[in-house]
Amino acid sequence: MLRLATASLLAFSAATSIAAPAKDDAEPVQVELVAEHTALVPGQAEQFGLLLRHQPHWHTYWVNPGDSGLPTTLEWTLPAGFQADAIAWPVPKRFEVGGLYNFGYDGETLLPISIAVPAEATVGSTVRATVTAKWLMCREECIPGKASLSIELPVVREDAKPDTRWIRQFSDARLAQPQATAWKASAREDGDRFVVTLSGPGLPPAAATLDAFVAQRKVFDNKPPTIRRDGDAVIVEAGKSEYFTTAPSDIELWLTADGVGGPRGWRVRAPLAANPPATAP
Repeated sequence: MLRLATASLLAFSAATSIAAPAKDDAEPVQVELVAEHTALVPGQAEQFGLLLRHQPHWHTYWVNPGDSGLPTTLEWTLPAGFQADAIAWPVPKRFEVGGLYNFGYDGETLLPISIAVPAEATVGSTVRATVTAKWLMCREECIPGKASLSIELPVVREDAKPDTRWIRQFSDARLAQPQATAWKASAREDGDRFVVTLSGPGLPPAAATLDAFVAQRKVFDNKPPTIRRDGDAVIVEAGKSEYFTTAPSDIELWLTADGVGGPRGWRVRAPLAANPPATAP
C-alpha cells in the first residue's frame, strides 16, 4: 500500500498508485444521500447532503486537500429545471500524517448541497435525484471511493416537514459553515512568507485555539500557520507553498476555532498587496 509519507503523494496526481481494499475489509467511509425535508415545494430550494461516516483514523478531503489527496466531487442527474449548487464546504480540520498536512473531515460529516426546485414542478409528482459521488479516503494508505446514490421525494404544495432522521446532521452542518464577517483584511508578501492582518468586530478571543486555511491551492504551505494577537488585530503568518508561482489578487482565508460540538469558522477575502517594483541601485 502506498504510504502518505512517500514523496509521490507530495504531488498527488491521477498517475499515483493507490491501495485497493481487501474484499473482506469494512468500508473506511460509508456514504448516504439525504434530504433535510420529506418533500419538495415548487419554487423553493431544498437542502440535500452527502453524509459521510468515517471509521476511526480515516479522513476525506476539503476543497483544498493540503499536501496530498483529492476533494470529494459530486455529479448530479436531475429532472429538467432542477439545479444543484456546489458543495457548501464545512470548515475543515488539519491532519498530520507522516510529516504531511492534509485538510478535510473525519467522524460523521454532512456536505450540504442546495438544489433549486423549479416553480413549474408538478404537485403530486415524485422527483428522483441521483448523484455520482467520488472521494478519496486516507489513513496511512489511501483508497478511492465511488458510489451512485439516489433519493425520491414527492412534490407538495405547502411547506414540507423536516425529516426527523437528519435534523441533527443538518443543524451541525450549519454550525460548521464559515461565517461571513465585517472584518477588515489585508495580505502582503514578506519574503518567503505571507502575512494576513484581520481587524474588526467579533474577532475570536486571544485564548481561542485558532487555525487558518486558504481555499486556493499552491499559495500557503500546509504547515500550521503562526497566529497571534497584535492589539485589536489578529495576524496570520504562513510560508509560501513550494509550488507557488503567481500571486492571486486576494487570499480566501478561513479562520477556525474550537467550539462545542466541533470547529467553528469565519471566511474572509484579504486583498493581496502588490510587491513594489524593484529600484535600480
